[in-house]
Amino acid sequence: MASSSCRARSRKSGLLLALLAAFGACTTPARRPAPAFEPGVDLPAGRGREILMASCLNCHELSALPLFAAFYTRDSWRTLVLTMKEHGADVDGAEIEVLADYLAQYFGPAT
Repeated sequence: MASSSCRARSRKSGLLLALLAAFGACTTPARRPAPAFEPGVDLPAGRGREILMASCLNCHELSALPLFAAFYTRDSWRTLVLTMKEHGADVDGAEIEVLADYLAQYFGPAT
């Protein structure tokens, strides 16, 4: 029987794979024009918005973003951004932190 920590890692791995599928991980570094915002997706102004638009919309749309609102903590968003960087997102260290802050502020759990 698998230990509880092993099962927890399996659940996290499964969730990460589901997220990559939902967000449509980018497989090519080519940039494409940013899609129009989907109805119901509001991106408040700020540096994080600019980074999100420049780095994230190259590979996928925003349709899955509201699904994680109020569920992902700052650490969860940061981990997701790091994963996206591993899959080709063009973000540097400082941008990762700004983006994680922005996502947590506007799409994180209510404080």
